[in-house]
Amino acid sequence: MPPIHSDRAPAALFPGPGHDHERFVVSGLARADRICRERGARLTKNRRAVLELVLAEHGLVGAYDIMNRFEWNGRRPAPAQIYRALSFLESMGLVHRIASRDAYIACRCTEEMHGTLFLLCEGCGAVAEPNGASLRSSVHAVAEACGFALRTHTAELVGLCPACAKGNDDPDAE
Repeated sequence: MPPIHSDRAPAALFPGPGHDHERFVVSGLARADRICRERGARLTKNRRAVLELVLAEHGLVGAYDIMNRFEWNGRRPAPAQIYRALSFLESMGLVHRIASRDAYIACRCTEEMHGTLFLLCEGCGAVAEPNGASLRSSVHAVAEACGFALRTHTAELVGLCPACAKGNDDPDAE
């Protein structure tokens, strides 16, 4: 199997201290507008507000965390309102649900087929979404060879991001 690759350096997959988060949020909202327009879907005020809250996080955010931060015409939304918005955003490829954490993260990929592979740092909680094209290709080939009608797949790999792994290089650290 060919190696998993990315168009970014490994450390750049995880947001660092110099990360321009405001630019990430603005470009994420612009991308959402474009994708919804191209697919004939509506990015309602509610959906946009939920997406903005997910984009505002550097890492994972749970639905109830979103609900607690959500301000909709002076009232708190019902959980169903948040989950419906998240479901729509996920169907558009704008957010991903990380099942093992029951949380969501904004999509950081630019390619159409994405969300195959996630690297979850158990040290700081950061999540990276590298280009998993070769993994995706292999999974589809295995499914096809078995006559399995694959609908979706996701691999969640847990370990340490480069910054946390570097911090664990000290042999005297506990």
